[in-house]
Amino acid sequence: MRGTVTATGIILAVLAAYGLSCIVWPFADCRLCSGRGHFRSKSKRKLSRPCWWCHRTGKRLRIGRRLWNRARRTAREAR
Repeated sequence: MRGTVTATGIILAVLAAYGLSCIVWPFADCRLCSGRGHFRSKSKRKLSRPCWWCHRTGKRLRIGRRLWNRARRTAREAR
């Protein structure tokens, strides 16, 4: 029983830390283009093309922040 309480406390602490980090830093680098906003061409003559995932910003909204925004929107619409 004591191990279950300890494990639950650790999991809740990790989730709280991740939630706080999503509030402080809502954006992360795009996984597809590694935060550059475009793909590098294999030859030097071709122009690089923009990243279709992040729309050339190089950033993406983190999953925890998406959940937070959806929860706020749902609460606002319920009023």
